[in-house]
Amino acid sequence: MKAILSFVLLSCLGIIHLFAQDCEIHLMAVALSEKGGAPAAANKYLVNKLCSAVTSDGISASGDYSQFFVAAKALPIYEEVVPGAPVRTALTLSLNLYIGDDWGEKIFSHTSMEIRGVGESRERAYLNAFRSLNKNNAEIVAFLSEGKKHILDYYNTEYRNILKEAERAVQLRNHERALFLLTAVPTCCEGYNMVSDKLEEVYRKYINYNCDRLLMEARTAWAAHPDKYGAKQVGEILNQLEPDASCYDEAMSLYKEVKAKVKDDWDFQMRQKYNDQIEIRKQIIEAARAVGTAYGKGQQPKTTNILWMK
Repeated sequence: MKAILSFVLLSCLGIIHLFAQDCEIHLMAVALSEKGGAPAAANKYLVNKLCSAVTSDGISASGDYSQFFVAAKALPIYEEVVPGAPVRTALTLSLNLYIGDDWGEKIFSHTSMEIRGVGESRERAYLNAFRSLNKNNAEIVAFLSEGKKHILDYYNTEYRNILKEAERAVQLRNHERALFLLTAVPTCCEGYNMVSDKLEEVYRKYINYNCDRLLMEARTAWAAHPDKYGAKQVGEILNQLEPDASCYDEAMSLYKEVKAKVKDDWDFQMRQKYNDQIEIRKQIIEAARAVGTAYGKGQQPKTTNILWMK
């Protein structure tokens, strides 16, 4: 019977970030489970260990969605119930690790190692076996190096197509997807300067598009309730605007109108524009990454299976 493989998209103990030579590749950490294989709690622990083990040399891993993934699959080789007080379970597993491209359905790097665990239950035996997974293993170091090389090769050859795909997303007003695509490109990619310029352009379009939409909502709310209640609604909406958005001056006019009407009862303050261009660019990059990350998290339910990986 063919194994049923499924992503276990689980949050790690914390999102782990490591920068090396100002370059980082983010991988989605997953556990591939077989029917009757490792218990769910053990798979969750495996993902956490995987995040820690692969965070090295400019690679980070978490449960957040990404095109590229690092996956672990534990295959039982030997399992025995050891009699005694207490009764224990002894396991020998073949732990297979993969780095691949989920979109392109390709495996870039693979390694396998034999691990063992003993515990007072089957679950505990799996947990104890997975504890041996760590970044000091020479096989894992070579595995990561090979995977990173292929991913960087991908970005160095595909960044122009990524720019085109991002532009198509913008034309469809799917700015979040465009930012998701662009912020995934590592800073050490050959075309990163072009990507970063496009990233800033798309982010400005994103905040301008949102600004027009939010300003209309604020005006509608104020027209419906030109009082303290409406002012509260206006404040909540205007607080979502970026100071650099194109309609900011119009928003300020609405702010002053509301402020004059409700006077001291309204304690909302518009965020002010920032004039340091270097800081603005840094803030744009960080804000764009946040939007891209949020978009990625929203895609996770669509990625619960990788049946192409048998």
